Amino acid sequence: MFAVFLAGVPFCRAQEPPPAAATEASAAYVSPTESRLRADVTFLASDEREGRAPGSSGIEAAAKFIAETFKSLGLKTAPGADGYFQEFTLAGRPTLGAANDLAIHTQNGKELRAELKTSYTPLAIGSSGSAEKMAIVFAGYGITARDEKTGLDYDDYAGIDVKGKAVLIIRREPQQDREDSPFNGRKTSEYATFRHKATNAFQHGAAMVLLVNDLAGLEGGKDNLLGLVQVRREEDTSSKLPFVMVTRDFADQILAAAGSPKLADIEARIDSDLRPRSRELQGVSVTARVTIDRPGITTRNVVGVLEGSGPLADETIVIGGHYDHLGRGGLLSGSLAVLSSEIHNGADDNASGTATVLEMARRLSTRRDPLPRRVVFIAFSGEEKGLLGSQYYVDHPLFPLNKTVMMINFDMVGRLNLKRELTMIGTGTSPGSEFVVEALGKSSGLTIKKVTGLTDGFGGSDHQSFYAKDVPVLFAFTGVHPDYHRPSDDSDRINYGGMARICDYMELLALDLIRRPERPAFARLNPPRRESAQSGSVAMGATLGVMPDYGDEAKEGMKLSGVRDGGPAAKAGLKGGDVITSIENKKIATIYDYMESLKGYKPGQKIHVGVRRGGEDLKIEAELGGTTGASHKQ
Repeated sequence: MFAVFLAGVPFCRAQEPPPAAATEASAAYVSPTESRLRADVTFLASDEREGRAPGSSGIEAAAKFIAETFKSLGLKTAPGADGYFQEFTLAGRPTLGAANDLAIHTQNGKELRAELKTSYTPLAIGSSGSAEKMAIVFAGYGITARDEKTGLDYDDYAGIDVKGKAVLIIRREPQQDREDSPFNGRKTSEYATFRHKATNAFQHGAAMVLLVNDLAGLEGGKDNLLGLVQVRREEDTSSKLPFVMVTRDFADQILAAAGSPKLADIEARIDSDLRPRSRELQGVSVTARVTIDRPGITTRNVVGVLEGSGPLADETIVIGGHYDHLGRGGLLSGSLAVLSSEIHNGADDNASGTATVLEMARRLSTRRDPLPRRVVFIAFSGEEKGLLGSQYYVDHPLFPLNKTVMMINFDMVGRLNLKRELTMIGTGTSPGSEFVVEALGKSSGLTIKKVTGLTDGFGGSDHQSFYAKDVPVLFAFTGVHPDYHRPSDDSDRINYGGMARICDYMELLALDLIRRPERPAFARLNPPRRESAQSGSVAMGATLGVMPDYGDEAKEGMKLSGVRDGGPAAKAGLKGGDVITSIENKKIATIYDYMESLKGYKPGQKIHVGVRRGGEDLKIEAELGGTTGASHKQ
């Protein structure tokens, strides 16, 4: 399940897995369904699958297994697919390219040449790029911070012009060793993040960032350069600017060549009165080439088709779930075991959902009575990278979306608890679904926890790609647990008896949808009700209610795959396909620029949003809505 969302998306509460002796799977009798599910999950979540990261031999073996299962069931291939596969490309792990160099030119004609990985290194939070004798501005910590509560008013960019220039900035923030610091005492504040520094430099017009360690943050007094990808996942590729880290010694050489005091002296002065010491560095310039390769990885959705019969045969119901996972984890994977390089087998996330899709395919394809509607079974790849497989499918549908009447999604259905609680999300996307979902749940011995909406209009898994295209959705989910996105999510922790019960229930629900004489109607959702910000029980922030297109690689602006129905963006007239290029005249190039630009605003405030629609540039006024402070499912 995709772990990174825009602020304001609430998440299901984590639950402890039930003891093995208490699960239905531990009963003496093991049903054929349980045996099949166990075999499928065990294969998909074995160490041999290597965590099913896109581009690995493990995920390819999983794709072949799913395709062979579809073939054995007599499922057909989809027109336009390559057999049972729909290929697409996603960005791979960043690597240093061949052309990387950096030199400082001084006013006396000397050249200070930096040595790669010794005195400088590019960081993957930025992009490839070059500079030719570009002017350099020392911009302190690269921070613009205002906070009415603490009285913080600090701006390293005040009174300086950095447009088209390189900025030399310090990591973290001033006064880090002081409890009374208005930033956040001894703790680092949001202004210390790479994201804030990258966006702030970009929006002030800088063309390149030179980052240097702060004195207070040195570990054991050592000035260590960060590795290319040594940042948190959500900060990867957060800037369209070249982003380079240099050592303190090299930075001091730059400052000395411009007649400026050393870093330590500047930091001490800023700490003393919390006043910026920014200035253009006269007589020095930088020439650099930064090359970061992000090779494309070819991966595949796996698609099997069960054709319908009769007058409704051209209508399609999609039953799907993602089969990719996190590989061996790592800083860019979304793993919650940050320092681990163990295989993340993803038994619940989402071998359980994939196995359920296969079981649904077995049951529906072996029925003697012909089904009136077409059923398309899809195992999506690229979900953990940002719903990329399902997004690719809805952008390149193998069957018309205007004839796709429902999408049923399985993501993490392997941990049914002792109360037999199954969460069904999206029941409000089609009138009447709530009644059927609950009634069939009772007859199946399940306690259905209905979520009418999709957690603030969307929902953190592949169904949301379909919902954004006006397709009704239902999302089955047994909840988050302590093994989520960790190496401990193994097949021996799955409740196979519970999965079998969910399959019995979902088969009845799918048959009801497939056989309905009338097409299930699509309903746009109203924004969820929220607690009052005045109650003090919910931290409120500002939101537009948009869903970025995570697969878009445009160099300018943040493309939207959709907007929340009834949300601020929808009310203002924004829609899927629009590209947000600015907020209050601050340029937007990435999702992180967008998120940073909304900080400091409150619900109810009106902002001007620059939008590119087709070839036209628009300026749209929108009134911001409120959102809870949660931003991660865990």
